Amino acid sequence: MKAIHLTDIHLTLSRDNKIFNVNPYENFDFVCEEIYRIKNITDIALIIVSGDITNDGDVDAYKYFFKKMESLKTPYIAILGNHDIKNNFDIALAEEKTQYIINSRQYKNKSWHIISVDTVVEGEDFGFISNNNLAELEREMIENSHFNIAIFMHHHAISVGTPIVDNCMLNNSKELLALCEKHQVKFIGSGHAHTSRIWHHNTMVTSVAPAVVFQWLPGIDTVKISKGFGFNIIDFSSDLSITSCIY
Repeated sequence: MKAIHLTDIHLTLSRDNKIFNVNPYENFDFVCEEIYRIKNITDIALIIVSGDITNDGDVDAYKYFFKKMESLKTPYIAILGNHDIKNNFDIALAEEKTQYIINSRQYKNKSWHIISVDTVVEGEDFGFISNNNLAELEREMIENSHFNIAIFMHHHAISVGTPIVDNCMLNNSKELLALCEKHQVKFIGSGHAHTSRIWHHNTMVTSVAPAVVFQWLPGIDTVKISKGFGFNIIDFSSDLSITSCIY
């Protein structure tokens, strides 16, 4: 099974609005064209979007997101990030005709069980998984222990070495990583860092996908960006592999 992992699209209220001189709509449109092209080359079973779909949570921006995602005619999971507003996301979802979105935010085939985790703390840039959500996550892991388990969330759990985002990563990452090791989780995917990273630890792979809007320059603690953008293609085979598509 192959999946595409998108993150940090940051659609603005108006198509004319730019972020650090980058137009997020142009990048998102290009990425959707690339996904459509890739789908004609290889089978893509699922698309996971791991948060910061919009920059300010505008309803019209979410509507645009849904229209573009539905046009790809591929099942997709949409996870919210710290820039998103759940109420406005839900309003747009109710008003748009959606056929392909997976509202449970979970996906299962004969070998893999994919679980999404809410890491958003309202009004904060950093992430945190509540005790209730951690308990629910462990219950899911135990219940699906006969599957390979993959987890997707917005905030990154391992430092990427760039202070501007590591200062607001997942605050209780140690608890999450310990839980994943205990239950032999195979994969953790996230966004938020605007940096592409892959770690291998024993049998677990942890990945931060490149942002659709822009990347931070490595190691910075002030606002400096690279206009490069992209996404990951994840091959959930026996030998899990990741292709980072950077443009």
